[in-house]
Parts: sequence; C-alpha cells; structure tokens
Amino acid sequence: MSEFSESFHLKTLDQTKAVTLLRDSEMTGYVYGEKQGWVTFVVDYRGANVDEIISELNPGILVHYVYLEDHMWTLKIYNKDELVFDYEADWAGEDLVIEKKLFDLEFLEELVLQQGNSIVGLEQIFDFKDSKINFENQPAYLIAQRMGLTNYEWVSSDILSEFDHNQLEEMEIIFVESE
Repeated sequence: MSEFSESFHLKTLDQTKAVTLLRDSEMTGYVYGEKQGWVTFVVDYRGANVDEIISELNPGILVHYVYLEDHMWTLKIYNKDELVFDYEADWAGEDLVIEKKLFDLEFLEELVLQQGNSIVGLEQIFDFKDSKINFENQPAYLIAQRMGLTNYEWVSSDILSEFDHNQLEEMEIIFVESE
C-alpha cells in the first residue's frame, strides 16, 4: 500500500492554538501534541483549497505538507495568511515535473536553522532529478526532518479515523469536531 499523508504543522508550543484554529475554521480534525516547536494537525475536509481556508485564521507560521508516495509531494508555508513558500513535485506521469511557484529559500532556511539543522544542500533536495522518488532518501522526508517536523509519515484524517477515543488519547491526539 502506498503512503498518503496530508498534514498541517503550526509553529507553536501550545497545542490549544491548533485546536482553536480548527474550531475557528469550522473544521473537524485531529491535533497532535507539540514536538520540537511544532503542533501537527490534520483536517477531515474533502474540499479544495483547505490550506487557504485555514490560513485565513492562521496565527503564525503554518506548513501544509502533502506526500502521495506514487504521485507527488507538495509543501506550502504560510506566514499568517500570506503564502510565502509553494512547491510541488509530481512524478505521476512519464516525466518528473517540479514547480517552484513561490520559492523563498531564505524563509525556509531560517526555519531549518531555528531547529539547529544544516542548510547545506537544502535547495538541491528540491531539485532532485530522478523521474521517480529515491525511497532511501525521500526529498519530502528530508525537508520535513530538517524543518523539525516529527509527524509527517502516514499522517492523514483517513488513518487517524481508524483509532478510537482511547487510542487517540494514548497517542496524545485531540479529536476536534466542527460545530
């Protein structure tokens, strides 16, 4: 089975800020506990532009991470409601297509440096040349790791909906229901 991950990462030490963001956005979702200055959350929303809806109420730095193992990887970063980074790599067709729609490398480097990680070779990770992903050193994973994100592999609403309340509580994940 191929991985499908879609998650948001709010730069904060306070898990309740992500809970509030979900509630204010009137979205159902799951909120992880804070790790390395990031709070991960996923939304149970099937409409388009979910990142734009959430970013309208975003209190700080927000990352939208999507990784479809057989198809593509996208990374969007918002500073409050402003999109400051927008990248997509798509290998579903015959050729690898990389789109750097908004590529503020300095902004990304600052996030990486804040985690105490190296920025050496950072841009090259985005410019991988193979027509297929290198599963040993997946570019999407490498960037997530450098940014200090910890909950990005196999993270989606579909996966989390399989867990009951007690299991979510054990994982320190809060279920947020839209009102």
